[in-house]
Amino acid sequence: MRKILSGLTILLISSSAAGAGEFSMAGGDAAMSLVQYQGNTQSRTDDRPPRPQRYVCVVPPRQSDDRTRPYVCRADAGRVGGRCRCPNVVGSGTLDLAGW
Repeated sequence: MRKILSGLTILLISSSAAGAGEFSMAGGDAAMSLVQYQGNTQSRTDDRPPRPQRYVCVVPPRQSDDRTRPYVCRADAGRVGGRCRCPNVVGSGTLDLAGW
């Protein structure tokens, strides 16, 4: 019984102190300031999980090749702009993120 009464007393004192802080802020002479959590502004609005990043290797064609578009293949994760190679393609390319 003593624990319950002491708990209620502490609760009553803390709630009255919080109420007194609100009244003092209304007067403009705020002794304490209250900060409210605004939430994560970067949160997604849909339920889909984010897509994982995919890396590709982009190898420019040689001048002797009869094509203008670069060779592109999937690559392991690494530093974007680093050197990489595609199988069955001559030369090396640069690592890039796949644009969706």
